[in-house]
Amino acid sequence: MGLWNDLKQQQLSAWQPVVTAPNVAICFVIIGIICCPIGVLIEVSNQRAGELSLRYDNIHKCTGKNNMGSFTFGTGALQLKTGCQTSVDFVLNETLRAPVNLYYGLTRFYQSHRSALNSRSDKQLMGIPVRHIPDAAPFVNPGDINGMLDTPITFFNTTTVKYADMVYVPAGLIAWYMFNDTFTLYKLEGEGASAIRTLVCNGTDFSRSTNLPLNGSRTANLCKKKGIAWSSDVRDRFKAPNIELSQRVWTAGYEAYNGVPQVPPPSNDTFFNNGWYAGEIGHAIPVTTDEDFIVWMRSASLPHFHKLYRVIETDLHPGRYTMEIAEHFDVTTFSGTKTFTLASVSWLGGRNKVLGMTYFFVAAMAFSFAALLFCSHRLCQHRAARCIEDLVNK
Repeated sequence: MGLWNDLKQQQLSAWQPVVTAPNVAICFVIIGIICCPIGVLIEVSNQRAGELSLRYDNIHKCTGKNNMGSFTFGTGALQLKTGCQTSVDFVLNETLRAPVNLYYGLTRFYQSHRSALNSRSDKQLMGIPVRHIPDAAPFVNPGDINGMLDTPITFFNTTTVKYADMVYVPAGLIAWYMFNDTFTLYKLEGEGASAIRTLVCNGTDFSRSTNLPLNGSRTANLCKKKGIAWSSDVRDRFKAPNIELSQRVWTAGYEAYNGVPQVPPPSNDTFFNNGWYAGEIGHAIPVTTDEDFIVWMRSASLPHFHKLYRVIETDLHPGRYTMEIAEHFDVTTFSGTKTFTLASVSWLGGRNKVLGMTYFFVAAMAFSFAALLFCSHRLCQHRAARCIEDLVNK
């Protein structure tokens, strides 16, 4: 009853700290003592998490107009030779312990810009039919961007519609601009031109719909694709669309989602049958369940970013390596750069120099404030005592 009565009468006992210079200085010292070992621990973790990053866009300066024609898309009149086959030889000086993450990186690419961020339909990505997406124009209806909306397309020689009656899945600018360079990593054994190449990771040997290995490599492919995207995105936010012709959907196509070609072809339109954007030879429409696409659609906050491409499941020992890159993504239009990064992880994750330096900075500031307060207290304590005496004597 005593405590209850004190509570009702607002007479509970309380403790209020006396904020003096020595007390505050001691608090700062404690903060510094806590932050210092945490910073050391993070730096030790960073030393165990190796990283190698190399730029490759400046080797061939590959663009849509200035390229080596390394890859051929289409046949006959609808044929396009484009892209560059780029090889980057490098030496790894330290062992990168598995799992080793392979990232691609871009600079000066504003994924978080409003025009890109809003140019999508989350309902459509979840497999729900959506036909009206004003924020995603002109990447909603096939042919809108190049004046081909009235182009007819006939399905199974029976039904004829116009491009304007179809809807892209996925729609929007950010899907249209998806990063599409591919990477294959080899370990080099020997010297010079006679060096033997041993496959480490073939990034293209995976299904676009299931993300499982296609087992098309001659030797073991020691990396994985499934799991590079957030599990919540894969489970809830990205679903395969209904590709029945009645839905008037223009997407990656039957083979991309089901693994087998549709025979006979569903239409008289080469772009539709191949799963290309209308009027753009070789420009493949993303598969909504492709984890490469899911990773790309999680927009980066800053214009300089890295995104996970593959996870290598074997140690990378010191030695010579080569990265074979199929270049298709043009960065000259926005004056950007392209890199790839190999990074091993520790218990804390990847290498993070900023976090360790932040703890050291906080510790240094705390010790500095503590020293400043101790010095001011020693120099001015007689003034404080005199003020207290004056107050008491009054």
